[in-house]
Amino acid sequence: MQNIERQAKKKGVKLDRYGRCQFCGSDTKGGVFECFEVFNSNAGNFANLSSQSQFIYADTHCLQHSEVHGTWNNNFHLTRQYLILEKYVNWDYSKTSQLTNTLDKYKLTHPEAVIPALSPLERGQFTITDLIGHKQNKCNMMLLQWANDVYQAYKKYHPIAKVVGDLFINKFEK
Repeated sequence: MQNIERQAKKKGVKLDRYGRCQFCGSDTKGGVFECFEVFNSNAGNFANLSSQSQFIYADTHCLQHSEVHGTWNNNFHLTRQYLILEKYVNWDYSKTSQLTNTLDKYKLTHPEAVIPALSPLERGQFTITDLIGHKQNKCNMMLLQWANDVYQAYKKYHPIAKVVGDLFINKFEK
């Protein structure tokens, strides 16, 4: 993952070190930096839940923090959410490069199709801090609720994710 400060600076965004996360509104005292600390410190918990959980976990957090990721970040993560949440593609690491290649080809003919960041605090009601303190089953349920919440926040851009996702399915999932 890229350095969040460097990426934010490229986009002219000042990162807050105090209070709630400025992007997702998570209940932190250390701003976006604490939000990322919570994300990073809990990532290992989801590797053991289900094969999909670790990818859903990353996609959801990335979509809520677009300002500290690359330009086409939202396209990738929303498309992967579409593939996992709607098309029930059993995701694994090998498929990530396949999706990246599919998206790269799509970008060449559709450079205008960049999915922008939604307004801060409008990227879903649930955040990473809603997962803290739950046992495995409840935590997995909360993860799916968080993922679906963020996915629905980006509903306006589902058509773009579906086009790329369907191109991926047609090439790699038949």
